[in-house]
Amino acid sequence: MKLPFELALALRYLRPKRTFISAITLISIVGVTLGVAVLIIVMSVMSGFDRQLRERLLDFNAHLKVTESGKPLADYRSVRDGVVANKKVSGAAPFIIGPVLVETQPDGDESPQIFTPWVRGVDAELEPTVSSLLSTNNLVAGEADVSLNGLVVGAEFARMLNLRPGDFLAVHSARSFHRIRQAKEDGKETVLLPDDFEVRGVFDAGYYEYNASFVLASIEDAQALYDLGDAVHGLWVKLHDATEAESVRQELLKTLPPGLVVTTWEDENTQILEALMVERNVMFFLLFFVMIVAAFGITSSQITFVVQRTPEIGTLKALGATGWQIMQVFFAQSLVVALLGLTFGFGLAQLVLEYRNEFLELLRVATGFELFPPEIYLFDKLPAQKLSEMGGDLTKIGVGSLIICLLAGVIPAWNASRLKPVEAFRHE
Repeated sequence: MKLPFELALALRYLRPKRTFISAITLISIVGVTLGVAVLIIVMSVMSGFDRQLRERLLDFNAHLKVTESGKPLADYRSVRDGVVANKKVSGAAPFIIGPVLVETQPDGDESPQIFTPWVRGVDAELEPTVSSLLSTNNLVAGEADVSLNGLVVGAEFARMLNLRPGDFLAVHSARSFHRIRQAKEDGKETVLLPDDFEVRGVFDAGYYEYNASFVLASIEDAQALYDLGDAVHGLWVKLHDATEAESVRQELLKTLPPGLVVTTWEDENTQILEALMVERNVMFFLLFFVMIVAAFGITSSQITFVVQRTPEIGTLKALGATGWQIMQVFFAQSLVVALLGLTFGFGLAQLVLEYRNEFLELLRVATGFELFPPEIYLFDKLPAQKLSEMGGDLTKIGVGSLIICLLAGVIPAWNASRLKPVEAFRHE
């Protein structure tokens, strides 16, 4: 198949000849390759991090939360029956969440440590229907036993206070402080007696904040700590499909008794999710400047090429070539460089993403620097989204990079098309 005159001439000019022009062209291709690869790698990692964070959040929090405005939920059993009657709901469980003050009980002369975590009261039978907190997969030590003043604490919380299954904690709750205030108002003296709890297990929710700030207790013990009687703070609700949270919320508001408030998991984690989205978008636009820098390499190589090929351009003009044809020749060169850079960039990104964790391990061994410390992010491996799942992002990167590279070659091609034969031969 015979190639068009303009494309054939462009490919001939791009053929490596061990000249200065060939070196500049190669550098331009490498620049586009690195720019495209960096864009794809960063967007893949950001998307993977966002997806895994959402999964970890949903492991700890259910898709919906049902509470009663301004007071505890007293008749939660009947409310739960109404919730689970919805076909889109897969499970519902009561919860109690509130701050407590805990004090360790060390042996010997060691000083006790004090911390203020959040206690989360859970129903051992119903909790597995809304979260995986009591799952054996999340336990790193002990058992998921919260009965009779038993606690299951987060892994980071256990590390900070040096706790192990079998240790005891003195828990000061809101009930204790209320009693002291009441006694003071009555002119009486009272002693602040904490409740003794035994640490029976350590969980890893996969998210630093939860591992460091939450302890799990039975729903009965949490009710006692907050003087709730038979009431709870609300219900966690899990759906078959988390994306239907808003529509199910509207359905439940129509069927549940008035005065109840239903919030979605996205409402509960708005700040985290919005921060990730903003960071992802800002990163995308900032990294596109890498492509603009790479495009300047194409502009530089094309300008140099036009200067060195000035006599040949004059000859083509004298033989009858139009300015548009000359412009197409150099424009085709920019297109070929862009396509080669895009192809190699996609290939390099795929290679790096495939062996990203091996690269991080090699970097850690060689420099001692932990680029992605698991104790902070709590991911054993660097998350990344597969290229096959990045259809929209890949299209933006590919089309955007191609347009930038083509625009980089417009000015040199336009200057070449305006060159007059007389001026071209004057350089001979």
